[in-house]
Amino acid sequence: MKLDVYNGSEKIKEVNYPFLSDKYSPELVHQALVARLSHEREGNASTLTKSEVRGGGKKPWRQKGLGRARSGSIRSPLWRGGGVIFGPKPHERDKNILKRQRLTALLSVFNKLAESGRVRVYEDIELETHKTKDFIRTFSGLIENERGKVVIITADYSKNMALASRNLPNVRVLFVDALDLLPLVYADRVLISAKAIEKLGTVFSSIKE
Repeated sequence: MKLDVYNGSEKIKEVNYPFLSDKYSPELVHQALVARLSHEREGNASTLTKSEVRGGGKKPWRQKGLGRARSGSIRSPLWRGGGVIFGPKPHERDKNILKRQRLTALLSVFNKLAESGRVRVYEDIELETHKTKDFIRTFSGLIENERGKVVIITADYSKNMALASRNLPNVRVLFVDALDLLPLVYADRVLISAKAIEKLGTVFSSIKE
């Protein structure tokens, strides 16, 4: 698939990236998203059972002769303040997915983004400061709609990029070695550096090996 390469707002060339195609697997993307979101669930909700509630060791009243229903403990689930039947307990909620499946899901999302024209390759930019105003000035020619959700992908971790973009609620900076599927799915525009997309092609080529 061919993508345009930009220097600022100016298109300078068109490059063919053979690892991109029109293949898209919604089932695999859904599976990868479920696995991704499961890591955010803490799973620490906890309730007390009848045996864990404090007190209630003494029988409230004798078994017969009072005309009341039989009761053995004030901590019965039938009593207010008693234990909880089948309540939640802390447990792991993480869902695992194979590395190859995750990469294939990522490739599917990139294919969909590229096919819809939401991926733009830019010439590598080195941000010299960690100031947000410098970040906005540097990428102003690449970001058309300031209200849309923008994901910027660089080849390697950049501290200046991470610090300069963190005050912008609609901008997310990712690195090839730590790609997150969730912001890519909801992105209106994906900006990826020339080095990053070459590195990404090497990563995706491991799927076919």
